Amino acid sequence: MSPPLPRRPQIPNLQGFTVLRRLDCSYNQIRNLLPLADLDSPAIEEVYVANNKVTAIAALSHLTSLTLLELGSNRIRTIEGIASLTGLRELWLGRNRIAQVAGLATLTNLRRISLQSNRLTSMAGLEACTLLEELYLSHNGISALGGLGALSQLKILDVSSNRLTSLQPGDLAAQTALEDLWLNDNKLPAIDAALDRALDPVRQSLTCIYLEGNPAAHDPQYKRKLLNMLPKLKQLDANFL
Repeated sequence: MSPPLPRRPQIPNLQGFTVLRRLDCSYNQIRNLLPLADLDSPAIEEVYVANNKVTAIAALSHLTSLTLLELGSNRIRTIEGIASLTGLRELWLGRNRIAQVAGLATLTNLRRISLQSNRLTSMAGLEACTLLEELYLSHNGISALGGLGALSQLKILDVSSNRLTSLQPGDLAAQTALEDLWLNDNKLPAIDAALDRALDPVRQSLTCIYLEGNPAAHDPQYKRKLLNMLPKLKQLDANFL
């Protein structure tokens, strides 16, 4: 007789956990979140389901007290079913299969979003997140910095390891509070007048910039030129100044 097949890991029944504040189901092989549809905990604030095999997240839609949701390293293709989570301040969706930012129109309290290592080619879809302070979009296929006009509170913007070939003068027009800008490992060609114009809105706020891994970083006057452009700079790539 063949041995029985091992049962797939799943989230246990959590009915009765009415004062649960934090739930961490990370690093299992969970395929769905359906057992959480029965969770009745009005006080729950944080859910972590990183490094699993989850494909859909609608089972969390009733957890309206959530402020943090971590779903990194799963198999999610679309952001849907969480429009009711209007209290969310942090949403972590890195290392999934998301090709388009959608479903965030009601999540206006978000302060931090991670969509690193997905399949994005555009930054569109973030317009409603006007309180956003940190945006992580590295390791995608983004070729332009469009779509940031409403994000005037941004302090950290990470678009490293994408397909950027230039920055346009209006790309950062609203980001006058930006402190950290990570542009490393793109295809930005030169430290020139065009880059200077594009960085003008953040000239007085930017304290850290990463540009290594671009053709521009081969300029013999790389450091000097950037210090002239950005007088408040305290860190260039991994080097403190």
